[in-house]
This record gives sequence, C-alpha cells and structure tokens, in this order.
Amino acid sequence: MALSSVTRNVFSILPLLVIITITPLSSSFSPTDKVTTELLNQLCAKPPIDNITFCIWQTSSAVTIALDLGGLVDMVLEKTRVFGNMNLSAMKDLATTTTDPYLKDTYKICAIDYELAVTAIEGAQVFARSKSYELVPQAASKALDIISSCEADLKDLKNVSNSIRNLVFERMCNIGSVFSSVLTS
Repeated sequence: MALSSVTRNVFSILPLLVIITITPLSSSFSPTDKVTTELLNQLCAKPPIDNITFCIWQTSSAVTIALDLGGLVDMVLEKTRVFGNMNLSAMKDLATTTTDPYLKDTYKICAIDYELAVTAIEGAQVFARSKSYELVPQAASKALDIISSCEADLKDLKNVSNSIRNLVFERMCNIGSVFSSVLTS
C-alpha cells in the first residue's frame, strides 16, 4: 500500500518538529537563570548597548555570579539609582555655587531632571522586585529619556565637567532597560 503525499510530507516534517520542541530557544531568558560570564557577555552585546566594555565593567563582580538574572536586573537598577542620586546632589551643588545665571538655571533644570529620572529608576526597581518585568524597561527608558534633555542642555555649554557623569548615568539606564527587556521577550 502506497503512502499518500500528505502522509509522506507529515513524516518528513516530523523530525524537524521534534527537534524544535526539545531545543531551547537561545534568546529566551528567565529571571531564575544563573548569571555567568557568558550570560553577561551575551546581554552586554545586545543593542542598543553601545559600549560592551562599560557594560561588562558595570555588571561584573564577585557578587554578580551568585545572582540570578532577576537579581542582576535589581543590582543594575540599584547602582543606577545610587549614581543618579550622586549626580542629583552634584547638580544641586553646582546650581548653588555657580555665579553664572545661565549655568545656574541649567543646573537647576538638570537637578529637576535627575529627581524625575531617579524616581523612574525607583519605579523600575519596584516593578523588578514585584516580578512585573514587562514594566521595568519602560521605567528605565523613561529615566533615560528624562536625563537626555539635561545632557542636551549641558552639551551646549563649554567647560562643564558634569557631562561625563550624565553619559555614565545614561549608559547605566540603558543597561537596566536592555537587561530587563530580555526577561519579557
């Protein structure tokens, strides 16, 4: 008895379907995945992270390897929050110590931006800790968007040293956004 063409096609596709169902997808991550050097390298290579070396430096430590991916996201957000508060404090100090009225106004506006950005990062932390990972990238991206306006204001000024600190904060926000977004893809 000859096999019909439909039956032959099913049997030829069957091995492929079995392989697909038992092979894990390499792009899927779970909050409980343990952090390894390979995982960090893979995460830091994801766009739009523009500086892999900075990303790896920012996230690698002896403590990191003991974490799972959810803990790594929380650690990155905590580092970002702390650094954002340091920048906020610096902006407030610059606003009170400068004698240039234009700089004073710019620093005051940047201080407000930092308050909003740090609040957004704190919101991202709340989402991460409650395992609402789909909301974390949005909050981290919001912080990045907010602080970008401060960066734009400072870029136009000469002899302003705090611009580097803004760039670092932006990169930290970006890392938090990318790392948390892999938990929802």
